[in-house]
Amino acid sequence: MTKIPYDKPFLTIAAQRELLEQRGLRVEDRDEAEHYLRHQGYYRLSAYFHPFLERDAAGNLRDAFRAGADFGEVARLYEFDKQLRTLMLAGLRAIEISVRVAIAHHLGQRDIFAHENPRLLAHAFTHRESTWRGKTWYQVWLEKYRALLARGDQEDFVRRFLDKYGARIPIWVAIELWDFGLLSRFYAGMRYNDQRAVSLLYGVEDPGLFASWLRSFNYVRNVCAHHSRLWNRNIVEQPRLAQRNPIPALRHLTARGVSAPGARPYAVIAVATHTLLAMQYRFPWRETVARLFESFPTSPHVSLTMTGAPANWRDLTLWERRLSSRLGGGAA
Repeated sequence: MTKIPYDKPFLTIAAQRELLEQRGLRVEDRDEAEHYLRHQGYYRLSAYFHPFLERDAAGNLRDAFRAGADFGEVARLYEFDKQLRTLMLAGLRAIEISVRVAIAHHLGQRDIFAHENPRLLAHAFTHRESTWRGKTWYQVWLEKYRALLARGDQEDFVRRFLDKYGARIPIWVAIELWDFGLLSRFYAGMRYNDQRAVSLLYGVEDPGLFASWLRSFNYVRNVCAHHSRLWNRNIVEQPRLAQRNPIPALRHLTARGVSAPGARPYAVIAVATHTLLAMQYRFPWRETVARLFESFPTSPHVSLTMTGAPANWRDLTLWERRLSSRLGGGAA
């Protein structure tokens, strides 16, 4: 494919704002527009321009805004997404820490160095070769863990432990070094019964589903941590959903007429909400997310359904103002 040399000129903040106006974007408050361009950047904001741009006959975006598009709408959409990312980071952080404790407490009863004992892990994890240099998935995982252990920027309590006891540390200390990716891969490598003992703590009977949730949570956590657009993003690591015997509060995710519910962030938000409710998270997460959904900017060009949320989301069991005991049960 022939590459096109980049020949667009440097533009000042004022020139960037003028370019947007030339392309048809109404800018009623030029100071506000230039403030966003100066502190958020044209390139970052461009991801939020897309719903307001015209498309050609083939569906490709044009460098022209739809009639009536206003910079204020773009700014409100950006602020909505920023608040959504902040909320998701907080909720996923709580889930990550809780799952760390659950795994360490469960496996630590049998071996305080369980993470270094392949006999306690699934055969497929410890014997099946990965696609990386013929090593098993567990060997790859172990190398990544030991690289974290060798880094010089560990938490103070970890450094003190290493100074006192050496490089072999119990799972409840070691697990504090793992990032979400390392945590989710270790859970996926645990034996079925051990996985299930953990997943049941979060109201999920099928540990395979919970493993997919953790992968999805890790993906979304990374999106949020890098300040990337989330609100209508295509979620590459989609959470699996049970087609039979689903959790009542999540049944709407597999209802007829819902197209690829995991492809947009709403499905991840929903399963995270279920997980936090099962944890009895000491923060009004569900209510805060619901208020944010209700604050979605009013515009003819964007809607909350573009997050994957059903139009009747407020009437669903998951978002009831008083969630009943129907939370539990089912596979997922």
